[in-house]
Amino acid sequence: MDPRALKRYFLDFVDEHGVALQRAPASAGFACMLGFYADVRATGCDIEHDGDMLLFQWGTCDRGSGLLFEVDLTRQVLLPGEVDDDAILQLHLTYWYAQSDVLGALGKGDRWCASPVELPAFEAFVTASPALVAVTALQGRCTVELEHAG
Repeated sequence: MDPRALKRYFLDFVDEHGVALQRAPASAGFACMLGFYADVRATGCDIEHDGDMLLFQWGTCDRGSGLLFEVDLTRQVLLPGEVDDDAILQLHLTYWYAQSDVLGALGKGDRWCASPVELPAFEAFVTASPALVAVTALQGRCTVELEHAG
């Protein structure tokens, strides 16, 4: 797969698995992202040198419209032939929720998965994380964004 088309390939993968990201709970969207990482390699991205990784992050933030709680699963690739920040491309699958005391008490955190070899332990961490468990029954808003990290 061409890493520059990461978003298109991911959305195709989601469609093939019959998941409607805007209506599905975060756990279903994350299951798609984890499956996509397991099954679809980014051409030319060197896994041995952090060229294709996953990042799970959660916490309260303010993106200009008030406090929201987010859970995010990001696939980060290093584009072959690029240098510095231009090489870092990130596909974010983010679920946003109204802030509450319960969600705020979860704090902020993150965890990386550096390669497919680490995926089983990473997946177990993500699916059992208090942040993902807390939002499973909540209605949130989902975004899928592809961006250069730099």
